[in-house]
Amino acid sequence: MAATATEIANLAIAHLGGRALTSLTGDTSQQSASLRKWYNPDAGTPVYTALDEALRAHPWNFATMRKRQTITYASLSGGSAVTSSGGLIKITYTAHGLVTGDRVYVKDVAGVTNANGRRYVSRVDADTFTLDDSTFSGTYTASTGKFVLIPQFDWDFQHTPPSDCLRPLSINAGGGNTEDAGADFQFEKGLILTNEEAINLKYIQRVTTVTSYPADFVTAFSRLLASYIAQDTAGATGQALEMRQFYEKAIAPSVKSRDANEGKARRIPPFEDSQLVQARFGGMRWAGDASSRPY
Repeated sequence: MAATATEIANLAIAHLGGRALTSLTGDTSQQSASLRKWYNPDAGTPVYTALDEALRAHPWNFATMRKRQTITYASLSGGSAVTSSGGLIKITYTAHGLVTGDRVYVKDVAGVTNANGRRYVSRVDADTFTLDDSTFSGTYTASTGKFVLIPQFDWDFQHTPPSDCLRPLSINAGGGNTEDAGADFQFEKGLILTNEEAINLKYIQRVTTVTSYPADFVTAFSRLLASYIAQDTAGATGQALEMRQFYEKAIAPSVKSRDANEGKARRIPPFEDSQLVQARFGGMRWAGDASSRPY
């Protein structure tokens, strides 16, 4: 296993027959400058672009994490109220943060039970909003009820994943080890959309501690870095394509096969529409047979 980021960088350069660096951050060569564009964990603002791609490409055991979380509601207490506004249900909540067209789920309102449920809203001001197509009826019981912003359609709830989550694998899968197990969900704009109010989340974590990387991952990751160096320093040459092929076709599949033996998991193919893949090959997706594509 590699002990430092510089050792991983030197392994990538060695694949290309280059000169070893004394320091990833301090070296002034063209290859080190290229490397730092894609992987520079010691920079003032760390760069993990290539690392994230390699981690997302497969449900690596060393990078798999679990977390239980549930929806956080805004509680209608204190100065909050549920009143009538021209026959519509109006909710008062300081700095609600909603805009017209948002969709919310309201629950546990007593006295004005018509407020409960999923509805689109219209913003009145920073502290009040009305529920579209609602009818006010009853007398509100103070300090009851809560609400939360939910997806515009199709899904009932949206969860914010942990800050170190690169890719969710499954939710509420129980003892299932495959990504097909568990509840349905969609990962969209950094949110997990699902019909589950509470989730047991299994996800790929951004692991930045180099000493925790297994040898197979280091080998695959270094090939990926080598493909970027070759592309940046020599253009779209055969060497750049060769490094990509080593990563996508040769090393990654065998690594995934060995890694999967530690727990059954569905094999994840490379992301054909990855922005990084497209950037390396002129912004185009491969139109030919999958077995002959260069990545």
